[in-house]
Amino acid sequence: MDTVPENTAPEIRKWSELHNMAVVSVNEGKKVGTCDDFYFEPNSQVIYALKIKTGMLSHKVLPAASINTIGQDAITITSEGDLQGKGDDGKLATLPLGEILHSYKVMSASGTVVGTLGNILIDVSTPTAPRVTDFELTRGLRERIGRKYETFSANEVISYGQDVLVISDAEAQQLNS
Repeated sequence: MDTVPENTAPEIRKWSELHNMAVVSVNEGKKVGTCDDFYFEPNSQVIYALKIKTGMLSHKVLPAASINTIGQDAITITSEGDLQGKGDDGKLATLPLGEILHSYKVMSASGTVVGTLGNILIDVSTPTAPRVTDFELTRGLRERIGRKYETFSANEVISYGQDVLVISDAEAQQLNS
């Protein structure tokens, strides 16, 4: 596994770029699935594992620690044996999936809806420990057409609810100005 020097600049990728990306086993020289979702730790924003689609209705889990690289066209792993069943890791049951965040409303701590969560920005410069860094905020058709979205730091998130992401009042005010 490659280690990334501490002075390496973050390499930020949008979740939409990683979603459906091929996962390739270097030892077997074959595609073993596609990246379908991710499990993350809300307190640290670290992506703990990727949910890999391995068949029409089947999924496996790839612990982030087993990722070799996150390239332009594929995520590489050493061996197909790096994939696990969801039941193999009890921690997964306690972690939220990232894909569900796309439908979340973004609300200030004082109860004002700021918008809807759009894309998720992920720092992949350390493939074994990717982390959510920022979120795009969508508000309306004009932004979608222009593809210009405001972003806010994942560090500004106070809590992840069932369908609401709560940010600080100060951040909400800044996004509304």
